Amino acid sequence: MFARALTAALVAAAFAAAPALAQDRPVSLEVRGIAMTPTFGIADNDRVGADIGLGFGAGLAYRVSPTVRLMADYDAGFHDTNIGDVNTYHYMAKLGVDVVRTGKVTVTLNAGAGMLSIKPDGADAFNYFAINAGAKIGIALSPGVEFLLSPQGDIGFTDDTEVLTSASWIWPFGVGLRFAF
Repeated sequence: MFARALTAALVAAAFAAAPALAQDRPVSLEVRGIAMTPTFGIADNDRVGADIGLGFGAGLAYRVSPTVRLMADYDAGFHDTNIGDVNTYHYMAKLGVDVVRTGKVTVTLNAGAGMLSIKPDGADAFNYFAINAGAKIGIALSPGVEFLLSPQGDIGFTDDTEVLTSASWIWPFGVGLRFAF
């Protein structure tokens, strides 16, 4: 419930600010819908049987030079499994480098580190150090507003006694909007 309210508030704030945005501003805010695929013990274990989970994400970035961004991303995925719901949460600090920047298209490669939290239904969350790599592809819709594709890969260094593997690979693919301030 809280997650939905937070998402709605972020989207409303972003749309309210959109007219004042400019494409060359250093701060950007992202809101994304996500399809998240786990490829580790939860997905590979027939008893568990997790598939693609839907979710949402948000990001904040600060451009420190014309091609380099400091980024913070949050993604949440909700997975139905044969043994109950399993939710995954990703908190990542990243460095992004624009490798393509034209009038309409920006391609940013990013990498970073943070935390992966895996929360089975009815249990405490398991929290692990994780790394991330991916890309963000922005297509300008207007000055300061971009349609965003965000394929990412996260690897959590997990405990195989807790989540059935020592390396949890999760693939969030987000689609949303990026607003520049």
